Amino acid sequence: MLWIWLTVIIVACLLEWATQVQLISIWAALGGVVALILELAGVGREIQIIVFFAVTIAAILLTRPIAKKMTGFAKTPTNADMNVGKQGFVTKIVDEEQGIMRVKVDNSDWSAVTEDKMALPVGTEISVKEIQGVKLIVQPFKDVVQV
Repeated sequence: MLWIWLTVIIVACLLEWATQVQLISIWAALGGVVALILELAGVGREIQIIVFFAVTIAAILLTRPIAKKMTGFAKTPTNADMNVGKQGFVTKIVDEEQGIMRVKVDNSDWSAVTEDKMALPVGTEISVKEIQGVKLIVQPFKDVVQV
């Protein structure tokens, strides 16, 4: 089993390297190291396999959420995000079938669509729900629940 655990460790580390440190297979390498230590200590094959899986699963459950937060990419807010919740109006229908419109929000011209991809008539007052890339997702202003 010595060669099997060494292979598991090497393959897991190579996979981790190949995925550009996405913390995918490093947990199997850790389980392999513990199983290798058990092999060197003369522990039985069945126990080695059980411990390998137990350590791998425990490492995933205990450290993956923390590691994901540390290596994750947070969305960086932009000035465009300040448009969410603002009102504007439809200035032009670009593609009726796909529901693509031009809208004006705070004197800025934007490409926009509704969630259901239905074009709104020119002049319709809109409210910005969200931004996806360079496109606003809008809804008619009358549909906005006012508090």
